[in-house]
Amino acid sequence: MILSALGTWSPRAGQVVHVRPTAAALAAARQAPVDPGPPSFLQGDHLRAFAARRASGGRHRAWTGTASHLDGPFDGAALARALTRFVRRHEGLRTWFDVDACAEGGAAVRHLVPAGAVGFAPVDVPALSPVPGLPWDEWVTGHLNATFDAACRPDSWAPFALGAVVTDDGFGLFWGCDHAFTDGGSQLMVLSEIEELYGQELAAAADDGGTGPALPEPPPTAGSFLDHARAEHELAAATPADAPQISAWSDAVTAHGGRLPQFVLDLGLPPGETAPVKIRSATLLDADGLARIDALAAVHGARFTGAVFAGIALTDARLTGASDWFGVTVVGTRGPGFETTQGWLCNFAPVAFPVPDGGGPASFATALPVADAAFRQARKVAEVPVHAALGVMLAGGVLDPASLGSPQLISYLDLRRFPGVGRPAYDNGLHFTGEGRTANASLWVNRDHERLYVVTQTPDTPAAQAAVDRYLAELTATFAAAVAEADTVRDARLEATGAGPLG
Repeated sequence: MILSALGTWSPRAGQVVHVRPTAAALAAARQAPVDPGPPSFLQGDHLRAFAARRASGGRHRAWTGTASHLDGPFDGAALARALTRFVRRHEGLRTWFDVDACAEGGAAVRHLVPAGAVGFAPVDVPALSPVPGLPWDEWVTGHLNATFDAACRPDSWAPFALGAVVTDDGFGLFWGCDHAFTDGGSQLMVLSEIEELYGQELAAAADDGGTGPALPEPPPTAGSFLDHARAEHELAAATPADAPQISAWSDAVTAHGGRLPQFVLDLGLPPGETAPVKIRSATLLDADGLARIDALAAVHGARFTGAVFAGIALTDARLTGASDWFGVTVVGTRGPGFETTQGWLCNFAPVAFPVPDGGGPASFATALPVADAAFRQARKVAEVPVHAALGVMLAGGVLDPASLGSPQLISYLDLRRFPGVGRPAYDNGLHFTGEGRTANASLWVNRDHERLYVVTQTPDTPAAQAAVDRYLAELTATFAAAVAEADTVRDARLEATGAGPLG
């Protein structure tokens, strides 16, 4: 699995098939009863933004998706049955929201489609390029953007789209979902779970002479996202204003001028302006470098996550001259029972610590344990929904509301640790996001078996791209220096034991 831009997916030319809700399922969804539970906090933010964009006639492209390739024959009916079982299993994917009340400051209203009403069927789609001479890859990218733009919205069901590009020896598989119903972790798991159900459907059809019998519903394997959302609100309401998690947020924000972090370099956009997205990526460490930084972290009793934040903090300090660092990280909230739940199970937490030596050379080993301790603290802070802290800080005048619009976020994912590892859908997979507009350049740092790399959605303007060029060069140099420092530490330890330095 890699994270990159949708346009990097390059399936072989073939027959495009969509798996769409049946007419009966759509009718049932329109009449779906109201579920009284609240949206999660992040859902609520998303739904208000969607309602405002819809009212202004703007384009909604707040979806995210994944694509992969599977070998073997394609059976559209089996894939539709697999999707049916998948959606019945995940309650959060059976919901849609009436957002009309958001325009007047009210809350969106959730509707829950009964599990038994869910059904899908395969539909062939003409795959002819609409413009003579348009390359196949460009047609596919445009088709998926249009497909996801139309389907992936929170105010109707289904807010996701599944399909395939079928060739003689296999098929490309693609999925997109409105962000209100998914997160990065969900996207990394979705196709491998559908692959598993699809395989079961193929085996059952073969055993029954190809008629495709209805398999029993799979037992629940994940907690309900609706339960997660209710628990989140209950926890926030029960958290006192002087709780340690709230204080940690207030202390970090107060120490940094009452504002949330922004990208460390000026991107050249006036306040409030955005620009079309350009996806950028850079490799920070290869497999050998990863092993060396792992060893350095072990010497200091730190985890690799600490190394990620140490590298970013040292880079930022060199660029700004700051003696301390403040970032906001994305933390998963998949507690026991929710490990494979499809939904938006994330929280945000502050990571703040002093930067040794002002970010100068030969300071990575010193920064690493400090950064690791700060991230461990951030995980504790993330036990309470960030919205509880935001409410207290805004009410108390601690936080400048203007900095809420587009804060700098930092995510770290270890892609080796997801349930689908080893399955073709996961190992061949690409995770992407909708490319709308942005004013920031948040960092999505990812590790797999081969490398550590960073992906960022950046404003596609000359000034912003020049700033991002500079930043990625500095960040890459930081990790290169860290590897050299790790070698020095290793050699010193070997010399101390009498083994001598290694080449």
